[in-house]
Formats: sequence, structure tokens, C-alpha cells
Amino acid sequence: MSQLIQGRKADLDGLPCSSQTSHFLDNLSPDLVEILNQISQNGGGVWIVGGAVRDWMLGHSPNDIDLAVDLTPEAMIEIFSDAILTGEDFGTVSLRGKNCLYQATTLRTDGEYLDGRRPEKVTWGMSLSDDLERRDFTINAMAIDVARKLLYDPHNGRNDISRGIIRAVGNAHQRLSEDGLRIMRAYRFADRRESGVWEIEHSLKQSISQQKNMLDSISSERIWIEWKKILSGKNSGEVIEMMALEGILDRFLVGEWSDRFSLLDAMKKNLEIFSGIERFALLLCSCTINDVKLICSNLKLSRKERDEIQAIHHMFGHIPEQSNQSMRKYRFILNDFAEKHLIFEMIILESGIKMNNKQGYSIKDLENILQTLRGLEKLNTDLEPLADGNWIMNQTGLTKGIRLGRLKSWLHTIQIERDLTSISQIERVLSTLSWENGDVDNWPQLKFPQ
Repeated sequence: MSQLIQGRKADLDGLPCSSQTSHFLDNLSPDLVEILNQISQNGGGVWIVGGAVRDWMLGHSPNDIDLAVDLTPEAMIEIFSDAILTGEDFGTVSLRGKNCLYQATTLRTDGEYLDGRRPEKVTWGMSLSDDLERRDFTINAMAIDVARKLLYDPHNGRNDISRGIIRAVGNAHQRLSEDGLRIMRAYRFADRRESGVWEIEHSLKQSISQQKNMLDSISSERIWIEWKKILSGKNSGEVIEMMALEGILDRFLVGEWSDRFSLLDAMKKNLEIFSGIERFALLLCSCTINDVKLICSNLKLSRKERDEIQAIHHMFGHIPEQSNQSMRKYRFILNDFAEKHLIFEMIILESGIKMNNKQGYSIKDLENILQTLRGLEKLNTDLEPLADGNWIMNQTGLTKGIRLGRLKSWLHTIQIERDLTSISQIERVLSTLSWENGDVDNWPQLKFPQ
């Protein structure tokens, strides 16, 4: 690592960094070191704060590194001409690294929180102590002076990390009254990956119970950002159960969740292969489709996210036949999700979840189908239809319209099911189909369930 220049000192007494944290500091990327030095050379104080400090103390490499500085946003933009002013009201600028952006926020004190979301006024400051005082939880209220290798921990976040506790900075009731989203953040931070689920400290837990209605005034977009991170956590099932039993899920999902014991047990299964969106779909498996649509709409999910959840929900309670033809079609339609869907169905059966559509199959059936799927050979056929619209019109005399489109889909379905590889094979199949008559809505299509 390049020689670091010491910036302005903090107004706190620091402690030498541990050998573990020092190891991380010695391996900071050169672009970040250059940024730290530029701030120090221009008379500023600069500290790494928040999640990166927490992660280092847990032995993890952080995804992002955030900085606190005692220079104003205007001064930062003068130093870094290519900086991006990303949070003007809150003093945040984004500094360009080699392959990422570093967020640098001016030390500040916050005014009153009248709307339970954001302070009415922020005041730039020079005090690291005051800045750490306004943060949410003790494990996020630590800072490191990299050049001096000093840790600032005025609220004993290290102690809470060693004990596995999520504790508010100062008065828990006040911290939550300032920003109701901190309720969601408390549960997110409780999931400490390989370290399991940490305890939410008693006074904070009590304040969450008393102030959970504050989530009603938080924007759906902000709730969804935190909820998606919770869903993606290593111990998401245990955290979701905590939230359900304490009435938190009821604030942003439709219905009451504290007594859905079978469903909560299912969420505690090994779900590591599933994404957060897929886990959310499992959580909603016993909901009606209208409730699923309402939940997705209320949380302002993107169209892609809504479509994925609703597509998975539509498949619950359905499995393919075990024949090779049926399995080829099933795998073609679901692709990488084919195996995941069968595992979801196993979890639902094993957990005893009551579904709206009655399931007429057993765990043994699912195991057999899964074995067939895993042993299925790769398709030889092209994935695109061998028979296009022009070819079908020449063979049948059909004109453009729904019957032509459905016949093309029918032939494509047979192509996949039988793994056909030539147009001559398709021609022989066409000669056996009763396509001149019949209801086109009853013709096979490449969809699951049919």
C-alpha cells in the first residue's frame, strides 16, 4: 500500500486497530488510498465509517466502503472535479475509483425528524463524535482513521459485535422515531451470515413493538429495498419468523402472518440456491393470486420482479408427468428454474402448507421426477421452431391469424417433446395432426402448467 498522509485528527480518543482490521487496511485498493491522501493533503479529516468497519471486525470484506469527511460538499467537488453530487441535501458526493464509486459524506448533525423519515435540517460539522452520535446502531457507529490505524468506537459497537447484539445508538425509542425504516434495518443487520442471527437488544425490541406503525409512513420503495436484502440473507428464514411473530410483516404484506407456522417453518429450510425474489414467492405460496398481485403492487416491485413472482406462484401445486416427452418440455420452459420448482414443491409438502389448489402427488413422486430430470440428456434439436410461419402456410394453405400461430406453437411443442431435428420430421408430424378443425385453445402449447 502507498504511504498514507495523515489528515485532520478526530475529536475522539481512538484505539489501535486489531491485527485483523490492520490486515484489511494494508490491502486497500490504490485508488482508495489516493482518494484518502488527496483529502488529507487538502487539510481535511477523513475516516472510513459504517458497514465496512463492521464487516472488517467480523472478518469479512465489505461490498462498499463509505467515507466521512470534515470538508463541505463544495470543497470536495473542488478537490475532485469528476465527483458526482449524489445527495446534496445530506452532503454526499460520489468519488470515482478505478472500478467503483466511493460515497463520501460531510460530517453533520441532524435537526428534528418531524415526518419519521428524514431530518428537517442538516448542519455541516467538524465533529466525528457528533456524526457517529446520529447513526442508527452501535455496530454502524464506528470509524477508522486509516493513516493512523485508529478505531473510534464511542458507543461500544465492538462489544456488541462480540456478543452478537443489535443495539441502538443512545435512546432506542428516539432512534426509531427519527426514521421508521430503522425497524427494517434492525432485522437486516440481525442476519450475520455464518455468525447466525444476532439478538435484538431488549429496549430496541420493545421500541420496535411500540413503534411498528411507523412503517406505514415509509415509502414502499424504501421498504422493498430493505425487505429484498432481508430475503437474500443467509439466515432469512429465522429473521422472517422474528418479523412475523412480532407483527412487522403485517405492516407491509396483506393479512396476518404470526400464525402461519407451516409457512414460517418452510422459510427456515435450506434455501441457499434460491434468490431473494424466489424466496419471496415461496413465502407467498399460500396466498391467492389477487393478494400476490396486491402485495407486489403495494411494494412497488418492478415489472420484471412482479412477473417473476407471479410466474412462480402460478406453478405452485403443479408438476410435470414423468415421461421423457413431458420432462423435455418442462425443462425447456423453466430452464434453470425446473429443478428449483420441484424442490419448492418438496418443501411445501414436507412443511404441510395448505395450498388453494389440491396437490395429488407425494414426496416420492417428486423424488422420481427430480431423478428423471437430472438424468435427462441434452436436447439435440434447435431451440427455435424448425417450422416457421411461411413454411406452415405453404404446407397448409393457412393465412396469417390465430390458427396459424397456434399451429406453429403446437409443432414447436412436439419438436421439443420428441427432440426432432429436421423439417422432414416436422412434415411427417404435421400430416398426423387434425389442425383443420377443433378449438385452437385446446392445442398444446409451450407453457407450464398447460
